[in-house]
Amino acid sequence: MKPITKLRDIPTLFIKLFVFIALFITVSITGKSAPTLQPQIINFNKQHYHGANKNWSIAFDGQGFTYIGNSIGLIEFDGVSWQLYPSPNGFPIRAIAIDSLNRIYTGGYREIGFWERNNLGQLEYTSLTDSVEGYFARNEEFWNIFIVNNKVYFQSFSGIYVFDKQHFAFIRANGFISRSSVLNNELVVAIKSRGLLKIKNHGLTPFLQSDFFVDKNVTFFAPSSFRHHYLIGTETNGMFLYEAQNQQAREWPSGQTKFFVQNNINKGIIRPDSSIVIGTILNGIKIFSKDGKELYHLTKQSGLQSNTVHSLACDSTGNIWVASDKGLDFITFSSLTSYTPFIDDSPGAMYSAAIQDGIFYAGTNQGLFFKPWNAPAARFRLVPGTQRQVWDCQIIDSTLFVGHNAGTYVVENGKATKISNIAGGYSITNIPGHNDYLLQSTYSDLVVYRKLNQKWTFSHTLKGFSDLIRFVEFDHRNNLWAAHLYNGLYKIRLNEDLDSATQITYYGKNSNLWRQGHSIRVFKIENRIVFTNNEMLYTYDDLNDNIVPYDFLNNSLGHYASSFLIVPAPENRYWFINHRGIALYLIRNNNVQLIKEFPITLFLNNLIPREENIVPIDAHRAILCLENGYALLDTRAEDSGDRITREQLTIREIVALSPSGNRKILSPFTSKIVIPYSRNNLSLRYSFPLFTAETIKYQYKIEGLTPGWSEPIDKPVFTVNRIPTGEYTISVRAINLWQKTSKTHQIKLEVKPPWYQSTPAFFIYALLFSGLFFLGKNITVKRVKLKEKQKREEKERELIRLRNEKLQSELSFKSRQLANSTLEMIKKNEFLMSLKEKLKHQKELLGTRYPDKYYSEIIKKIDDHISGEDEWKIFEHNFNQAHETFLQTLKEKYPQLTPGDLRLCAFLRINLTSKEIAPLLGISVRGVENHRYRLRKKLGLSPDTDLTEFILSFRDGKKE
Repeated sequence: MKPITKLRDIPTLFIKLFVFIALFITVSITGKSAPTLQPQIINFNKQHYHGANKNWSIAFDGQGFTYIGNSIGLIEFDGVSWQLYPSPNGFPIRAIAIDSLNRIYTGGYREIGFWERNNLGQLEYTSLTDSVEGYFARNEEFWNIFIVNNKVYFQSFSGIYVFDKQHFAFIRANGFISRSSVLNNELVVAIKSRGLLKIKNHGLTPFLQSDFFVDKNVTFFAPSSFRHHYLIGTETNGMFLYEAQNQQAREWPSGQTKFFVQNNINKGIIRPDSSIVIGTILNGIKIFSKDGKELYHLTKQSGLQSNTVHSLACDSTGNIWVASDKGLDFITFSSLTSYTPFIDDSPGAMYSAAIQDGIFYAGTNQGLFFKPWNAPAARFRLVPGTQRQVWDCQIIDSTLFVGHNAGTYVVENGKATKISNIAGGYSITNIPGHNDYLLQSTYSDLVVYRKLNQKWTFSHTLKGFSDLIRFVEFDHRNNLWAAHLYNGLYKIRLNEDLDSATQITYYGKNSNLWRQGHSIRVFKIENRIVFTNNEMLYTYDDLNDNIVPYDFLNNSLGHYASSFLIVPAPENRYWFINHRGIALYLIRNNNVQLIKEFPITLFLNNLIPREENIVPIDAHRAILCLENGYALLDTRAEDSGDRITREQLTIREIVALSPSGNRKILSPFTSKIVIPYSRNNLSLRYSFPLFTAETIKYQYKIEGLTPGWSEPIDKPVFTVNRIPTGEYTISVRAINLWQKTSKTHQIKLEVKPPWYQSTPAFFIYALLFSGLFFLGKNITVKRVKLKEKQKREEKERELIRLRNEKLQSELSFKSRQLANSTLEMIKKNEFLMSLKEKLKHQKELLGTRYPDKYYSEIIKKIDDHISGEDEWKIFEHNFNQAHETFLQTLKEKYPQLTPGDLRLCAFLRINLTSKEIAPLLGISVRGVENHRYRLRKKLGLSPDTDLTEFILSFRDGKKE
């Protein structure tokens, strides 16, 4: 605890000085040099390539495909997708080599052979083991394969097998082969303790031999940049620069021997830029320049999956591929370009930044942070007391001003001193003609600062104006233009004492600047005021005191006339930001020149909406503030995205599908796809051998079918369903975040017409049409005849209908006659019966005084008229006309019925009641009921059957 106690006793000033000096030890004197960048590492594991963890070898074919020897098979990577081909004998594939015809030679435990593509694009294996197995040692295993002068060399620990595409020759090593490599178009092998020997005339001849190689196991050798010098890497003795002429070796690189001895060199390669990559067993990879300077040391902490390197390979663009016991790693240097993101490198969203004296300050939503500018791997540290939102970092008069949510600070040597308590410090600018005064916008007031005794201090707030102002600028006539954060623009005139606003003009919703949902901002270009509203640029016409479109810039900037942020940079350069991208322009003397454009797709929605900001470093570079870090823009560097323009996709698989999903795989080597209409659903899978850390997407279009390029997708797998009959051209391309596209791959497509549109089908259609024509003609004739017949029948039916109507009319008339006659009979008989009753009553009263002779005569006359046959005949005639043969049929079916029974049935047929029937029969109602009872018995009706209903339902001798 004593050292800590003593440290605390040191005065605070000395502590700060010590920290500041220690920090600046790591900072470049230039202060604004580009930071040193680490290569980007992308990891692939068995979940990606569907193989085992361990990988042993790597090779590349002429199409840019990558092949990996895995513990369970051969892995193919086409830049987009992975495919595993199982090992021929189930053991690891240790070595790979690929010839000019893309034939892939592989070797492993007691197995060698080659892979070639079949007609469907799949790899098929041919074993060569049977031709040479007689030379195999008991545990023969092949660790390297080389192709030199059209011959294939399979190297095991015990010897070299030479294959001239027809026959084998075996060269015994008489020692342990630890490594082999091609030097000067010759195969050179390292034999333990013997040195380096080369293959010549199917034998081994010395190449480099001396006592240096005794007890050394060489694991890497390559020519050095010095003539007659070679780099020799050993398993346990370190690495050396070997001079062939005097057979002398010295440590290389200087100071690395201990590291190599402890961690064992296993592999090494030379990159196209002459840098040397050394892979170790225990401690990852080291990369050296050709003069021995260590450039990188990459380990698990740097992003590798394992520190054990089994194999190294370098592709055509200088990227390094690492095979290890934990997967496959891809190391790319392509990110060292004009756009370099440092994602998740700042604590919070970055709103502003500044570089002062080699220190990088980042203003974020969590505070002000700092670190050395040229040490991007260093961690940001908080400037004490600056927690919470920082809005603006601005260097004026060599002083760093920091606009903060809690006020405004001046920052020196990592220490922040508050000079204003007015919340929300936004932009700050010089006041023209007053070099010792600054004006700043805030949440509420315009603040004026004054320089006294070489220090900037708070002076006062501007009287007569108070509002939420984001941007402020002075024009050439000393008008102050203040842009409200959301709600318009003000033109303000200050008094001579700079303490009051004497004149205020507001440009709001009634001005031609106003656009709903877009704030108006003010900037200055070439000392002229410029206003933005997300549509075009405006300027102030001081002669007419009016705001007008800035036509010159609008026409010169193209779509960047809609920029919402303009930031000046040194040497008459200006950064513009709009919703399409970021661009740097040179604007000088009415000349506008685009220097470089960065499409908005590069930033992957990492910009802070409505708070986008870019901080110039010099005339060519700038810091772009992001939500999760920052990016370095360098307009002089080459775009990594340019290489895509030289590449083209390769078709890997063509599948035609039926509507039910039945698949048919077609050859990908065809120049034209021809499919039947029954399989008019097409799936195409492409490869793209350009593999980088950049985001690449893919598009397609079909001429004559789609209106244009499709939306970009992540994988080049395209499915088009229900393609109409016809001929088309399918175009496919890759596109990156720079909006650069690859060469377009095109293939013809023909969809055959369905069977019902073929020539035989049309011949059949003609026959069918002819048959249908004659059939139709025949049917038409029959229909005409049928129609004529129907017309005749219709006429007959009409005559019958008219006849029936007439008969019905007559029947109705007869029924009325029957009803009328029946009614008259009832009335007459009722009268006669009442008269008869009166006579009986008088007879009973008068007795003998009413002579019997006269009484009987009158009664007889009455009875004769009640049951008169003439009236019945009239009734029967009318009844038969209305009900045809009812009585005749009833009598035929029931012969036992008497004339009285038939009369009763006739009366029931016209639905008369017993009370109405009684007068007609000249009997009482009870007599009628008794008669009805006897009739029911004669008709054989059951007690449940109603007599009247039975009679009403009787038709021609049948019940209805």
